[in-house]
Amino acid sequence: MITSVQLKHPDEIQRLRDDYLHTLVAPMDGMWESAIITQATFWEVQVQEQRAGYFCIDSNNDLLRFHLMESYQARAQEIFCWVISAYGIQGAIASTIEPLYFSLCLDIQRSIALHSYLFRDSRPVEQPFNLSKGIFRKAEKSELSDIVRFYQVNTEGPGEWIEAFLRARLDCEELFVLLDQQTPIATGECRPSQKQPPYADLGMVVAQSHRGRGLGSSMLIQLKKHCYEAGWKPICSCEAANHASKKAIEKAGFISEHRMAKILF
Repeated sequence: MITSVQLKHPDEIQRLRDDYLHTLVAPMDGMWESAIITQATFWEVQVQEQRAGYFCIDSNNDLLRFHLMESYQARAQEIFCWVISAYGIQGAIASTIEPLYFSLCLDIQRSIALHSYLFRDSRPVEQPFNLSKGIFRKAEKSELSDIVRFYQVNTEGPGEWIEAFLRARLDCEELFVLLDQQTPIATGECRPSQKQPPYADLGMVVAQSHRGRGLGSSMLIQLKKHCYEAGWKPICSCEAANHASKKAIEKAGFISEHRMAKILF
């Protein structure tokens, strides 16, 4: 008999999440892990009242993760279909770095669409000469208000997350700015992973008035050099529809071998 029970203890959930990262064939995107998976509801799958694995779903009832202990993987299709049916799940987001979960989604999918690209560093890239004169440095805590406004103007969405996110980056010295005569024209984040060393997640925002000039790739090239000096391996991601970001990332020497997909059942 297959049953499930909601997991509520934060330490137990975190332990399962940490263990899951070791089963992946490539590093998980840091923003996905810290901003999306953190908000999900976790459930333990039990077979004959014994723990067989777990899964998590978001507020839209989309499946975000499914994992089974090795001794139960022979029954993976059966258990997965039970979860989908029992919880009325109609969609999932899965990536190619999660072979079992992704394959199980493919077994019952009725449509699949590209969600995002996952990138790894492929090669060092030299800074283009015409972009080498900008001032690249770590952001300072005293600049928080200015950088918050920069993000509010140059990123999409409601932005409730911005101040807390930037404050945390500044506290950890993970936020950088690219200046043109003291005016921020791009910002970047370099977040070394505590759970997936030696990887570090990179992100960047370019002022709308300066887009199309190669500043996105310039920021990423600078962030990559910072990673090399610290002994980190840079990774990053972008949404499938963000063609400008994808182009900038590839220009900075990254390649995408893995994808995340939105799957409907």
